[in-house]
Amino acid sequence: MNVLYMPNFNDKFLVTLEKEFKVDYPKTNSTTYKSLVNYASDLNLPIQRWYRYKEGYSIKLVDKILTKYNVKDGDLIVDPFCGSGSTLLQAKINKCNSIGFEINPFSAFLAKVKTQDYKKQDMISFYENVSELHNIKKKQNIDIPKLSTIEQLFKKDALFYLLTIKEEIKQIKNKRVADLIMLAWLGILEESSNYRKAGNGLKIRKTIKKTIRDKEYVKKIFFNALKKIGEDLEFAINISNQVSTSVIEDTCFNLNKYTKKNSVKGVIFSPPYANCFDYTEIYKVELWMGSFVKEYSDLKILRKRGIRSHLNGYEIESKIAVKSVPELGTLVTELSQKELWDKRIPKMVEAYFNDMFHSLTEIYQALKKKGFCVIIVSNSAYGGIVVPTDLLLAKFAKHLGFNVSSINVARNIITSSQQYEETKKYGKYLRESIIYLEKK
Repeated sequence: MNVLYMPNFNDKFLVTLEKEFKVDYPKTNSTTYKSLVNYASDLNLPIQRWYRYKEGYSIKLVDKILTKYNVKDGDLIVDPFCGSGSTLLQAKINKCNSIGFEINPFSAFLAKVKTQDYKKQDMISFYENVSELHNIKKKQNIDIPKLSTIEQLFKKDALFYLLTIKEEIKQIKNKRVADLIMLAWLGILEESSNYRKAGNGLKIRKTIKKTIRDKEYVKKIFFNALKKIGEDLEFAINISNQVSTSVIEDTCFNLNKYTKKNSVKGVIFSPPYANCFDYTEIYKVELWMGSFVKEYSDLKILRKRGIRSHLNGYEIESKIAVKSVPELGTLVTELSQKELWDKRIPKMVEAYFNDMFHSLTEIYQALKKKGFCVIIVSNSAYGGIVVPTDLLLAKFAKHLGFNVSSINVARNIITSSQQYEETKKYGKYLRESIIYLEKK
């Protein structure tokens, strides 16, 4: 007996939506953008190796994009979610002016240190201060961050050594040098800790041969980090004083307060994904240890400023009324009928896209005619329903007036074990993509 096949929501919704766009699927693994949407390929590059930013992408991807659109010296490039500053750094190398927006103060600091101008005198001062740090003495009165898990994160002697270094850094008169040494210090915090970044937060390290993360271990990795920075300073000096690079600690919703309409040549960015990951949780050690947040109330305020891609500190009310697309309403309605691990997820998805549509509207107004916007983004899934972020953003961009030239699939993603069985049929839609938009 033949069984009539009944297509579910994914079948009709995804196929119909994708038909509107040119989606380039990789023919072989060797022809994908896989290595370029992953920061790992940059771990040996000057400046990029100063801090391993797990959500970052390669500056080589930025270079390819700048070349593709024939970007010239002095053109203005914007990154509305600049994170560790990869777009800004490559723009600077390519002699482009750039502006980055970042609401996470730790990430903003990282981007600033990587892209600010340096002088030969800074290199001399750097090595002088590094030499003095070899023989620092333990301070008697040290403020310990109010993070509730601080004593579980570090061995006691390692924690006090780290905080002693921090106090010494505060005494350095050359601000640029102090920033460099502070970045090296921030860069070793995870490796100094008994925990590691994993998924949406921190997990205790479980290894067969456990490293003893004591004071001596921390001292060793700290000076190794300083050594890398020292080796790269000549490169940093050589790319200085040729263009303007700005990192603004503000939401990109205010992009047009900082740029003139029709003034931007190109926009390159990767926003938070609609995956419920809270980046203030992932980078909480850096935020607390670096004194970027000092009270839990600071953290609450920070969470409310970001794109609504997670449920911590989440508010259902929209920040501002924006135009949308019918497909988003259809998706949210379908999600609302599913049994999900948190009943707020449908509203969060709706809020996420409202925030992203707001961002795209600001970007469109800032771009020059024939300017470009390239977005690196990942799809997600809840309750067996695929959330096609790339297609929905492309749909709204088309509605704004962009030409959606292509969506390049960079790599497939793996869902949680709970989602796998329900979504494995739709694996082609579970992906990280690069969306290419052009202002007509």
